Amino acid sequence: MARAVRKGRDVSLAGFSPADSDQDTREADAVETPSTLKPHRRILELDALRAMAAINLVLFHFTHVYAVKFGFSSPLGGEWPYGAYGVELFFILSGFVNSMSLMRRGKPVDFVAARLIRIVPLFLMVIFANLWIVTFAPLNGQPVSTQQFLANLTLMPRVFGYECIDPVMWTLQVEMMFYFVLVTLFCKGYLQRYFVGWGSLLAASLVLCPALDAAQASYGHTSLFAALSAVRHLLVLDFVPLFAIGFLLYMIKTGVGPKWKNLLGIVVAAGVFHSIDHGKHNPAATALIIGLVTMAAYGKIPVLRLKPFVTISAISYALYLCHNNLGCVLLNTFDQAGLPPLACLAIVIVFSFALALVITNRIEQPITKALRRLYAKVSERTRRPSVAEAVAG
Repeated sequence: MARAVRKGRDVSLAGFSPADSDQDTREADAVETPSTLKPHRRILELDALRAMAAINLVLFHFTHVYAVKFGFSSPLGGEWPYGAYGVELFFILSGFVNSMSLMRRGKPVDFVAARLIRIVPLFLMVIFANLWIVTFAPLNGQPVSTQQFLANLTLMPRVFGYECIDPVMWTLQVEMMFYFVLVTLFCKGYLQRYFVGWGSLLAASLVLCPALDAAQASYGHTSLFAALSAVRHLLVLDFVPLFAIGFLLYMIKTGVGPKWKNLLGIVVAAGVFHSIDHGKHNPAATALIIGLVTMAAYGKIPVLRLKPFVTISAISYALYLCHNNLGCVLLNTFDQAGLPPLACLAIVIVFSFALALVITNRIEQPITKALRRLYAKVSERTRRPSVAEAVAG
């Protein structure tokens, strides 16, 4: 498996990480400094798909969700109700990119550190900002309790029975749990024997999710139901098929495993997903998303390399965190001031993208770079004794 992965590295846009070299991975580990969190060089088309997913979610929240929850004073004239497919695309991309990141690093501690450095600082800032934002109309109907705020600081409030202060952040909770599942599979050797690892999770999804949905009305109050529901959420069984699809696409991209088995696995994972989602997603749309991710991974969609997509991709995390609650407040403010709904929408969309650009360049990136440097220094210091002992031995 290790040889196959190294072979795959050479054919998949060689040099995703500036730390990579043509030497054997074990030799590189022996001579490189442990600055393992250097930014990867990315497949631009995959980044652009993340930008498209972010645009999809912004339009979904500012048109469909806002209209349903709060409503404009006059008809907007149209909605974009396809937000679920943006989430679907996000999770398939996450399965691909995070599997690549973990398997190329080969060190779960470094992978987890990289993810936390990327996610946590800006998230915490936004959570604190939301304590102020939710005091304005139309979000001020229900105050945030101390318990809900503390639960949100964990990034996984639903585990503790509380809702996200910003409703869009439920996907971040799923993402964090996916990291736990992915690292566990890696540590137990089930990313090498991935048909066993992912196959077991898909089987659990296929059995447990429909069973719990059917039993909720009669047994939702029981401790057994609560325990099985906790397993369902901790193992992200509702979304495991999407992450598995992304992983298998990465296996195909790197030439690991028989291609026909990987393709069959994708078909099975898609089938499981649509058997448990109660018809919320169109199978044809899923097939289209898988096709887009595959073409992007092979660099076959050159239009996605255009600078606007690359820029939006770079600011997508800040856009994701900052657009919804603040955008709802601004939409309501402009709407109540008498502006036409389309004008309100245009102003808030432009503002959201501009704010995300400023936050990314002035806050997120400097903090991320500083924390990466700090982690690299700490890692180097902790690993020096073992290197010295190895040389002495």
